[in-house]
Amino acid sequence: MISRLISHRIEMDKFIKFICFLVLNFLLIVEFAQSSQFSPAIKVNNVFISKYEVNERKKLLVALGTSKSEAKKIAQQNLINETLQKLHANAIGVNTLPNQVEEVFNNFIAARSLTKKKLRHSLNKFGSSLNELRSYLEANVLMRNIINKTYYSRMTIDDFDFSLFRPKASISIPTQLNISEIIIPFSIRGKENSIKLGKRIVKDLSRGNSFEKLAKRFSKAATSKDGGSVGYVSLNSLPEGLKEILVKLKSGENTNIIISSNSIMIFKLNSWKNTEKNQTPPSEITYAKLSKIESKINNCNSIKKEKIEGPIRNNKLNKNINDALNQLRPSEKIFFRDADGKSSFLILCSRRYILSDNSIKLIKGQMLENQLLKLAEGLNLELRRTAEIKYMK
Repeated sequence: MISRLISHRIEMDKFIKFICFLVLNFLLIVEFAQSSQFSPAIKVNNVFISKYEVNERKKLLVALGTSKSEAKKIAQQNLINETLQKLHANAIGVNTLPNQVEEVFNNFIAARSLTKKKLRHSLNKFGSSLNELRSYLEANVLMRNIINKTYYSRMTIDDFDFSLFRPKASISIPTQLNISEIIIPFSIRGKENSIKLGKRIVKDLSRGNSFEKLAKRFSKAATSKDGGSVGYVSLNSLPEGLKEILVKLKSGENTNIIISSNSIMIFKLNSWKNTEKNQTPPSEITYAKLSKIESKINNCNSIKKEKIEGPIRNNKLNKNINDALNQLRPSEKIFFRDADGKSSFLILCSRRYILSDNSIKLIKGQMLENQLLKLAEGLNLELRRTAEIKYMK
């Protein structure tokens, strides 16, 4: 009897140890899952988005010019929208084809005058990759296909080439500017002497002295060894006060001294880069100048042939006349005063764009992008309205 009790007690001890082992392992798994980069960050309906996915998208967005302070929030919104779009696409039978993604990827590279090697190197500097970029572009292609199927009857896009431009994402890639800096802290020479030195440097720059040489000599920033070069930064990532100063500069110009609480700063704007450039095609314009007496004329058919100017290439026109005519559609008029103070009315008879076949496709692509973006925003709002979105701890 005693031996049975002892045996039973041993079995109970083993059982309790086994249960403790299971509980301990469960707690360790839960703790690991919570701390792991692959643990869930967001739940969208029944789909989980991991911390890893958010972090990878964040790195890509920073590489593409998004400010670091905004990148995580935008990455989360991107991935939520894309998850909802995939669920919606499955429901309506829409998918992406490999050749569509490849075409958009190749045009993404071509629009930025890059090679795959250069793009890979550029992304790697921010810890991102070509695979993440492809995923990002594929999501845009999917949205384009959803929009095409959902709204096709409301769009006149038969002759638009979908492949020429990637559809805009839920963010636009902001304008970037390449800048250099000279930073002189007050702690070395004192405030008054630092300001005097800064004014002298600005004077030297106005005489044509090299910004790079002056930065190497006087700047105490980490960039001084590179001649003050900061490289490309997103306009949106700059402090408002500095942004207001820099947007007024042309390439090659520098600021006056900027005085902060502990240093003086001088910036040089090396170049601008806008990844969303609009096409500005050349055109031929036909127009006429009307006197005040003729101001009631509403179309060019009523004007004598000898009074009609053109067709003239827009880049051959007087700048003021060209700027005025750019505000008009055919048969519209505008009051105009020339350099001698003489008043008249300009009437636009016709404007014919001089375009290659590829230029026509590019412009149509831009028009389509704007329309797609509006429709995509509306659909995203509708999908979010009925979705269950939960941010995990």
